Amino acid sequence: MSIPTAPSNRAIGIVMTAQMATQLIYLYAGVGLAGWVSVALMLVLPVAGWRAMKLREVYLLAVSFALLGLVATYRSDAATVMTTGLNRAAYLASFILLMGFLRDAAVTSPSILACGRFITRQPPQRRFVAVFSGSHFFSVMINLGSMSLLGPIIQRGVRGDNQAYADLDPISQVRERRQLSAALRGFSWFLVWAPTAVTQAILPTLIPGIDPLRLIGLGLMITCVMLLVGWLDDTLTWLPLRRRLTAAGSLPAIEHMPAPWPAIGNLAIVSTVLFGLTLIFLQSADVTIVSGAMLAAPIVTISWIYRQQMRTGRSEKGLGEGGFGDRLGHSAFVNLPGFIREAVFIGCAGFIGTLAAALVPADRLAAMLQLGQVPGWQVMFALSVAVLLAGQIGLSPITMAVFLGSVYAEFPVSPIDPTHAALAIAAGTAIASTGAPFASAAAMLARVSGHDTVTLTWRWNGMFTLSAIFVLTLIYAVLSP
Repeated sequence: MSIPTAPSNRAIGIVMTAQMATQLIYLYAGVGLAGWVSVALMLVLPVAGWRAMKLREVYLLAVSFALLGLVATYRSDAATVMTTGLNRAAYLASFILLMGFLRDAAVTSPSILACGRFITRQPPQRRFVAVFSGSHFFSVMINLGSMSLLGPIIQRGVRGDNQAYADLDPISQVRERRQLSAALRGFSWFLVWAPTAVTQAILPTLIPGIDPLRLIGLGLMITCVMLLVGWLDDTLTWLPLRRRLTAAGSLPAIEHMPAPWPAIGNLAIVSTVLFGLTLIFLQSADVTIVSGAMLAAPIVTISWIYRQQMRTGRSEKGLGEGGFGDRLGHSAFVNLPGFIREAVFIGCAGFIGTLAAALVPADRLAAMLQLGQVPGWQVMFALSVAVLLAGQIGLSPITMAVFLGSVYAEFPVSPIDPTHAALAIAAGTAIASTGAPFASAAAMLARVSGHDTVTLTWRWNGMFTLSAIFVLTLIYAVLSP
């Protein structure tokens, strides 16, 4: 097999592949040794990929070591806490790598590209719903990859080949802003329900008593409400401009693009297989729905890559140059190592959140807050807003999700259902994605679009974020009066 990759990347790819495999063996066969091997391989990752580490990862690793010292000093059960944190970190790192593997097949899919172009070229009246829905769907399939996929497609459709944002006419600037905002909003709300979202991988492992199917149902309901909220915000914000353009007779011509039904059909098949396998593993192996998605992801990925190779005639080359085996090797040893920062980041987030929560005296905190007397909707509101506020000072929403979920699980009493607590924390990560400049989604979109994160969040989506918080409060009042 001929794979143009550096030895260091090959080593990282081998470690990542082995970590994913051992984690799946641990989850599905219950082999304790496989779990410890997965933990050990996760610890090897930042060492093997030290050249790729940036300030964020170095900072998180330093915080992890500092918390290790504090836990060792102040907790009598330090070994148990550390083991829990390491196992959680390995689980989350494996999850993000498996989702990254799935993304590798998606980003090279002609169907994904065709659908991306279609949703960004809709008439103004349908464009927000199309981009929001498309971004949401792509996020389920490729997570943060939806930002790196849709961002360039949107900008190419608006700018052409070589035009800067500042050189665009005002109408084109508005068009780019509306579509990038819709894409970010669509991504953010997949976090409250999708089995392929990291929040859904975290919360059921933290809070006992969560009903995962009910959590998905409530999350989908809130997503539909937020689609309406986002559409109203977009429509009302730009209604005066539309009226002025209509009165002046300068409203841009409506674009017409036929729906790529074959591509839509292909993605429908992939989605059905992914979620079908997830449900099969959920029922047959007695695992969480996210663990089901973790095993379904590599099966779908390998099948999807093989299908793409068949269409180009390269599957016939087998393991030869440019063949199916070569493509899989490229995914494992070239593309997957590109996720090392994300794997280290998410692993540290899980570890830090777990150890930080262990240092909080949950019983005394619950007594101080008098949780038994606080209305349930206020607790849900506080959980969501805490994630958003932490995002303003550079704390990762994922770290806060782990921290809050771990602390909540230790409360001796709580006025809300565990599923509602998980929903509120997940919703907090969603509003942080559009309202916190340090959120991963905003950072990814800023990287590919050239707009800074403050512009993408506070300036362009600030009013939507505030509106979403208000609507969430009403929903919380209904769910947990």
